[in-house]
Amino acid sequence: MDSLLDYLDMLEELLENSKSAPFSSKISVDKEQIFDILGEIRMNLPVEMRQAQRIIEDHDKIIAEAKSKADDIIKESAVIAQEKADEHEVYKIAVEQSREVVDEAKKTSRDMRMSAVEYADEILSKTENAVRDAMENLVRHSREIEDSFSETIDVLYSNRQELRGNKG
Repeated sequence: MDSLLDYLDMLEELLENSKSAPFSSKISVDKEQIFDILGEIRMNLPVEMRQAQRIIEDHDKIIAEAKSKADDIIKESAVIAQEKADEHEVYKIAVEQSREVVDEAKKTSRDMRMSAVEYADEILSKTENAVRDAMENLVRHSREIEDSFSETIDVLYSNRQELRGNKG
């Protein structure tokens, strides 16, 4: 089982397939099965957290690669400028081209950094929403299970009272 949604589906199936109490909308569920599924959910929560961490690491790697590429472009332009420095007119052209290359490298680096940040933010947002949705579903299902247990206890108490002759 990989997905929290699979565990939630198992909980829903367990609730749907549980025996109904006579003359009531209440059901009887296997407590151990519920606890087993909840335990599996708890064990699988860190998987999403590790995925979010990997996304952050990928973001850092992309930025590092962009910086490295920009440094390479700057070094390359410096070498080109030095080679052309021998002739005055060629030197002027090389200086201008070097500035253009440096400016383009800075722009490319800035664009790559912005793209990486936007991409990482988008992925983190999606992951955050998925984890939030899973948590909300888990909370909702837990409340439903708790309500079901509470109703079952009420029915059992009422039945016991009827057996004793008390109509409380």
